[in-house]
Amino acid sequence: MKPINPHPHPKRVLSLLILGVACWLGALAPITPAQQTKAENDNLENAILWQQSSGERRALSYQSFALARMLLDRDLQNRRLKMRRAIIVDIDETILDNSPYQARLVKERENYPQGWTAWINRAEAGTVPGALEFLRYAASRRVRVFYVTNRKPIEKEGTAKNLRLLGFPEVTDETLLVAPATGSSSKEPRRQSISARYHVVLLMGDDLNDFAAVFEDSKTVDSRIIAVDMNKPKFGTRFIVLPNPMYGNWENSIYDYNFKLSEKEKAAIRKKLLRAY
Repeated sequence: MKPINPHPHPKRVLSLLILGVACWLGALAPITPAQQTKAENDNLENAILWQQSSGERRALSYQSFALARMLLDRDLQNRRLKMRRAIIVDIDETILDNSPYQARLVKERENYPQGWTAWINRAEAGTVPGALEFLRYAASRRVRVFYVTNRKPIEKEGTAKNLRLLGFPEVTDETLLVAPATGSSSKEPRRQSISARYHVVLLMGDDLNDFAAVFEDSKTVDSRIIAVDMNKPKFGTRFIVLPNPMYGNWENSIYDYNFKLSEKEKAAIRKKLLRAY
């Protein structure tokens, strides 16, 4: 080991002082977006792969829309109905497949809503299996299709373009209802507006909030389950749920709607909530 020089050269002292000041200034400098910690959302990989790669997901989707057609045909047998019939569908993961966007979030280590509006404007989302055929069938029977989504007003044009490119029926300003520019994003007022003018046969969505206000008011895991059990007779008769393990209010309720949690904190909550024997 070399002995320590008790009298270092003045230039070396100056260099050390400059380095120390630079480090101190660097500690005070603001963190740029490029320096910010990337999202650790690898926990989504299996959910996205299931959505994209499993035959089971396709089977569940076909099953949902086959049931929807059976229920619609049964309702159409009522010849005495005066009001025109309607079906209300959510868009994301109900009739449009956004799993490529979710996959990009994982690969780029980003979180929603990064890149979401840009993805919508690309108008490249595919169809959920069975959705297009069913809604075209409904329109052929003079059933009005309403697309009720919480996409933003600035995303309406891209959404309409995507739906039209795929051939979904009757995509107009009247039938495509996005979230209001201000105020609550609740879908209940839009659903009530449709129900006042039409006989709504079915509501279809991938999230409980797509169906009724009672689910929007249920924020905890337990209260959501209780709300489902209380409305059990409506599932499979008026409400039809499409599978989506990638995201939704089911996940928000797990985290108590705390969107400031770190990925480490989220992981700890997920593990704590697992039920094991």
